[in-house]
Amino acid sequence: MDIEPTLQLSGSVDRVDETAIEGWIALCNSPTKVGLDVLLDGEPIGHCVADQYRQDLEEANIAGGNCAFSFPMPAFVPTGRLNHIKLRISNSPVYLEMPNQAEGEADTRSAHPTISRFGGLWIDRYDFVDTLAKKHRAGEISDEVSDQITHFVRDGYVVLKGAVSEEILELLNADIERVWRDPPESLRIETFKPDGEMVYIKPDLAYRDGATKLLDLYAVSGAARAASANPAVFAFLSAIFEDAPKAFQGLTFWNGSQQAIHKDTAYVKVDSNLMHLAASWLALEDIQPGTGELEFYVGSHRAPDFLFGGNSKWMEAHVDEHPNFLLSLHEDAKRFRQVRKSFLGKAGDVLIWHADLAHGGAPIKNIGQTRRSLVTHFCPARDEPFYRRNAKHEGTEVAGVEFVSQYGNVHQSA
Repeated sequence: MDIEPTLQLSGSVDRVDETAIEGWIALCNSPTKVGLDVLLDGEPIGHCVADQYRQDLEEANIAGGNCAFSFPMPAFVPTGRLNHIKLRISNSPVYLEMPNQAEGEADTRSAHPTISRFGGLWIDRYDFVDTLAKKHRAGEISDEVSDQITHFVRDGYVVLKGAVSEEILELLNADIERVWRDPPESLRIETFKPDGEMVYIKPDLAYRDGATKLLDLYAVSGAARAASANPAVFAFLSAIFEDAPKAFQGLTFWNGSQQAIHKDTAYVKVDSNLMHLAASWLALEDIQPGTGELEFYVGSHRAPDFLFGGNSKWMEAHVDEHPNFLLSLHEDAKRFRQVRKSFLGKAGDVLIWHADLAHGGAPIKNIGQTRRSLVTHFCPARDEPFYRRNAKHEGTEVAGVEFVSQYGNVHQSA
């Protein structure tokens, strides 16, 4: 159906949220039903037809009431990108006016361009040096944190040596032993069965030495919370987030993960702004070569976005493109001459990486030797991980850091 721009249309977009786009549209003096293309950043993500019945439209004598539309919003669209959704009349250049997208509305990406098309933190803007200088002169950021941020922006990571005390490490390692041998009912691990199937189950010692992640240990361990919320990490994250940090996913490793080089933004989903993400990696023991040590491409956070389906950084709606995504990270490394580096931290050292740093676990060469570590994913307190759309378990705050979990309440007394 071709619709000329000169034809008279009437209608309204009444709702745009993470669940659906709804409204109505009709051609004046024509029974033809209008088709609509749904676009995200100019790329089509779906189609619908305004042919549904609404009683209020019939009572208003509009197209017999059969001109409403409802388009289920794909789950891969973050809430922070809803203002980039457009509706276009199919086979025409005509767009519908969207609520809360009035002409002339400021676009922060235009005002402050960032490395990624999806925006980011102030440190991801091209003008970050000026902002850093202003914050430093105003006393908002110390000399030490200013130097850390400069390193982080250049390389995509920063190392905070001795950030966690021996006392906390001793308590944390004891808690890890305890929960593996006598796991709380609420605790889960992500692991693999012998046939390769990924499962989420209660901790079982039979799986500890494999490619297993103990999930959100901080929900049942005060030592894990103290380690993740240590003062050095808090100072750095508070500065780059311009907000208190929120810890929303914890991964405790007994061995090296041997995970392929990847970027967190493909899987770890911050709903309100998918680039508002950073992760800490705490060495729970002195890390030895050949134990599956953490490795990464220096500066890889500044490479172009890989777009799943042509418009998304989230992988799950386009799983078939995952091999190409992983391959692209090595191709980018060659193209931009990114050096591959390993982290052999001492017990208590913390490495913080950028949301888009390409990283993974090196192959394990020394079989039977542990590589115990604690990873925590953070976002600003004002933001929310995707999983909290539907399940908001009770959290808690420690040393200014908010802790929340996908799997249950975070127990302050634990």
